[in-house]
Amino acid sequence: MTQSDDDLKARARQHVEQLPAETALGNADPAGGVADDPQVLDQAAREEGEQRSQ
Repeated sequence: MTQSDDDLKARARQHVEQLPAETALGNADPAGGVADDPQVLDQAAREEGEQRSQ
């Protein structure tokens, strides 16, 4: 390996070590996430917030 390859791997390893565990594992949502349309989820969250404020 060349010097730049070693440096790149070291920087990548350092970056991954600084990530939260669930992000480093490839899943940024610790609850597991969903494959649904995010707009639908956003709308449901707004409606839930409206119901709670009434």
